[in-house]
Amino acid sequence: MPANSTSIQPPVGGWDTRNALADMPEENAVILDNWFPSTDRVTLRRGSAGHASGMSGNVNTLLEYTAPDGSSELFAANGADIYDVTSAGAVGAAVVTGLNNDQFQQTQITTAGGSFLFAVNGADGARTYDGTDWGTANITGPTAANLIWCNLHQRRLWFGEAGSLRAWYLPVNSISGAASSFDLGAEAKRGGFIMGMGTWTRDAGDGSDDVAVFLTSEGEAIVYQGTDPSSVATWAQVGVFTIGEPIGRRCMIKAGSDLVMITQDGFVSASAVLAIDRSQTERAAISAQINEAVNVAVRGNRASFGWQPIIYPRGQWLLFNVPQPNNAFHQYVFNTITGAPCRFTGMNARCWGMLGDEIYFGTADGRVVKADIGMNDDGAVIEGDALQAFSYFRSPGRHKAFKRVEAVFQSADDPQAALDLNIDFQIAAPTGVATQSGSGAARWGISRWGVGTWGSPRQIWRGWRAIRGAGFAASLRVRVNSRTATPSWIATNYLYAPGGRL
Repeated sequence: MPANSTSIQPPVGGWDTRNALADMPEENAVILDNWFPSTDRVTLRRGSAGHASGMSGNVNTLLEYTAPDGSSELFAANGADIYDVTSAGAVGAAVVTGLNNDQFQQTQITTAGGSFLFAVNGADGARTYDGTDWGTANITGPTAANLIWCNLHQRRLWFGEAGSLRAWYLPVNSISGAASSFDLGAEAKRGGFIMGMGTWTRDAGDGSDDVAVFLTSEGEAIVYQGTDPSSVATWAQVGVFTIGEPIGRRCMIKAGSDLVMITQDGFVSASAVLAIDRSQTERAAISAQINEAVNVAVRGNRASFGWQPIIYPRGQWLLFNVPQPNNAFHQYVFNTITGAPCRFTGMNARCWGMLGDEIYFGTADGRVVKADIGMNDDGAVIEGDALQAFSYFRSPGRHKAFKRVEAVFQSADDPQAALDLNIDFQIAAPTGVATQSGSGAARWGISRWGVGTWGSPRQIWRGWRAIRGAGFAASLRVRVNSRTATPSWIATNYLYAPGGRL
């Protein structure tokens, strides 16, 4: 019987821990490490490079300040100090000293007096930065040193003390003065304390329709709408909603008009989760496709420091920093256009921050590192590992004897990929060896063609490899080690001899 050939797309549907191996869509992946999925390809993530050094121990917070002219500055909280890390190189003297905690929450407000960064950590007074000087906000009412969360809502600074269900707010356009209290104790039926506050924009723009979401440690979202909490005419409760318990103090981020939260039920958006019963949360979660992996991480590491979401528009990333055992960190990353997830490894980030349009992370060895730059991690190879979903090749009842496979890449360098075939849902340990691209080793692509794509140095690399395996379904594992290129996997071709039907 003549051999059949077929081509399938790479796993652009992303990492999948939800579907059974036999039911997983062909465009998804059982493993997708350091391969970022886009609409028509998966591409090895770009690298990272040291940006600022000279600190000691954990860098636990990155604080960004944006000036009225649009320029930005970046600061790193490290131990008892804060350092200016806007410029690359060794840091100078600390700009703030004598701190008791380096785990800050932050927001920014612009008033008649200028633009101010406002940061709290639950152990020191609220710190402010005005583009020139650092100071301590003069706030009366709460115990200022205990302030641990903050948010800007309807032109007012809101904040709260550690272990309390009482929120506090300042007058409009103020960064200091007498704060008024807003007690949520009677609304929080499960008790606990306020973990944080976020603003959810329900009308796709800033305005009176913006609602305040107070998230308690026990998984209650207490939602209010209005502008002036002191007046019943302009402040009213929308409702109290039960969601999963929030994970980490940095559990919320504004994403466009929505509010994204890290909970024990997964990564969820306010627009989806506050409109349904909690029993349906998993279906509506941003992380629905990988919730099993999220749940495992939450069960094992929910008390660990480092949980944090961040939006990186230039890279189309919605990134969640996820602590792992032994003080390690992975990142679960979603394409903001397609929603497809993957996992990043090799960037041991304790915290993340933005400086303008660029993304950075803090490390455990006193450094700030710039991400999404270059083709290696400070000289170390980036290891890409993908195991695509099993495919029946549109004939589930027919036995197949696989003869050859061809993974097609676009890359500036030969990807030197290791390919392993898995048959009938049996995932074997990989046997091929991925060679570092650009190493000078013999090129595996026996039919390299195309010297460029519309002027690009990225070429097409392809070549058939002999494989052996027989069964009804197959899956290809593709691994690369690269420090000089970011290959894109754009297609996979198979050659097999069809057998009889069941």
